[in-house]
Amino acid sequence: MIDELLESIWRAGLILLGDQVRNEYGLATPIFIDLRHRLYEDVDLLGQLGRALHRRIWEIAGNPNPRPQQVIGIPDTATPLALSAAMASLGTAQPLLYAQLRKRPAAYPGGASGRSAFMGTWQEGREVTLIDDVMASGRSKLWALEELAKDGIHVARILVVVDREQGGDEILAARGYPTYSLYTVRRILDYFVATAKVDSGVARGALDYLRAKQFR
Repeated sequence: MIDELLESIWRAGLILLGDQVRNEYGLATPIFIDLRHRLYEDVDLLGQLGRALHRRIWEIAGNPNPRPQQVIGIPDTATPLALSAAMASLGTAQPLLYAQLRKRPAAYPGGASGRSAFMGTWQEGREVTLIDDVMASGRSKLWALEELAKDGIHVARILVVVDREQGGDEILAARGYPTYSLYTVRRILDYFVATAKVDSGVARGALDYLRAKQFR
């Protein structure tokens, strides 16, 4: 069965393998999911990702769910992903509220929000989904969780586009944060091998590398 989102991701060149990763980012990893440069000029693909995230959130939350659902993206990469998910919910029976997180707190002199990294509103009773592009070690998620906790905001779940299956989800689950993904890296590679886009040996080597580079 054709996966239209994965096909779009492949056409946009967002799956980097081998030398492509080294040339673009100087990293040794044999696979890199690049939801950065090329994605931002492809508004149609960004919309596809937003719709997929919107659907996944409501699959997880359950429908109907009486609690309002809110999305926050981890800056900078996932900020447009969260906004796209919220925009995808417009006119549907499953709306998503939106807020942002800064990399650094605001520099206003004081007041209730003067030193906050949170941008938006939040109320008790909302279920917050923290969105990111990729799950590896989970460190960026822990940072975001700590920043939001400073404003009393509890995150119900974490949703990423791709889980590299390196143990970050287990680290976060152990701290009480369930994690979900649109895809695992194994599912992506299996799909691209099956559609003759990636050599099976290349896929096997990438998976072996990720298994050997686990975070604990």
